Amino acid sequence: MAKALFITSSESFAGKTVTALGLAFKATEEGLRVCYMKPIGIAETMVEGRLTDGDVVLMKKVLELPHPYEALCPLVVDEHFVEKLLKLGERGRKEILDAYSRIERNYDIMLLGGFRSAETGLVAGLSAPEIAREVGAKILLIVKATREGFVDELLLKKRFIESMGAKLQGAVLTFIPYHLRYHIKEDIVPLLEGAGVKIYGLIQEAPALMNPTIREIVTSLNGEVLTAPEKIDNTYETILIGAMTCESALIYAKRVANKLVIVGGDRTDLLSSTLETPTVAIILTGGIHPGSRIIAKAEEKGVPLILVNYDTYTTVQMINKLSGRIKPEDKKRIEIARELVTKNVDCKAILEDLSRD
Repeated sequence: MAKALFITSSESFAGKTVTALGLAFKATEEGLRVCYMKPIGIAETMVEGRLTDGDVVLMKKVLELPHPYEALCPLVVDEHFVEKLLKLGERGRKEILDAYSRIERNYDIMLLGGFRSAETGLVAGLSAPEIAREVGAKILLIVKATREGFVDELLLKKRFIESMGAKLQGAVLTFIPYHLRYHIKEDIVPLLEGAGVKIYGLIQEAPALMNPTIREIVTSLNGEVLTAPEKIDNTYETILIGAMTCESALIYAKRVANKLVIVGGDRTDLLSSTLETPTVAIILTGGIHPGSRIIAKAEEKGVPLILVNYDTYTTVQMINKLSGRIKPEDKKRIEIARELVTKNVDCKAILEDLSRD
């Protein structure tokens, strides 16, 4: 009988898939047979003529899983998932349990991916702790530690999980800002472990993994690539918005490397100066073409210029809503995820603790 670990989180986009990838690689290295299943997924990726969850597509490819998508992700919902889950009710629970029982007998480790947060689906009796309880899975909680308030949220999630009759094995803290890393390691981790939450890893912010690529931005904003199309698979670390004087913007531009600059296409002074600094790409807003001189300079520097029709504010808002999703063909991000988890999470301890009753 497989040992099951339900990887859920305190909120969306906390690093569940990255953690699952790293754990799957480690378990495979240890000679264990590993399967990934997502009981409830979001309809976002078209494959084999049907919509399914992108995480399932990724893990099926990486782990070379033979099972059909409907087995690996029994319930597929859209953004209006509450109504669908309520309508499914007991039938939805049965579909999940039937799919799980058919698959798990062939594996040593079952990794279950969470949908949004730990409590999502509670209205229909399909939250992560409720499903974990039914299949006998322990829970690994992935928590964004971007501010000190995460401590109370984590302890609240612990109480919720235990109140549902499930077992919290421990947690991994992610998205840790540089300025909080020492405080969290030296002060907060001992506090949490004293409260009964084992911390298996601390992962700092990883812009190269979590930020979208320039190509993903182009697709989302329906942008036009004017220069250096061969460079649009790169990603950035920070965003610089060109809404200040040329002199002020240049001070910041010189300090920040690997940046994405968002600026109106008519700001030729700022564009020319920015192209003299390390820049991943420039988004030209307002549908304003920058002119041949800027085009030539960007080509010379190898910096993609992306023309979009949205204003600067809207463009920034749209990009902030994007999250770098790891796709099956994205070998670079997959390797980054593997290294990130291997270096910062005690995967061996997670697997050893999972095997203990």
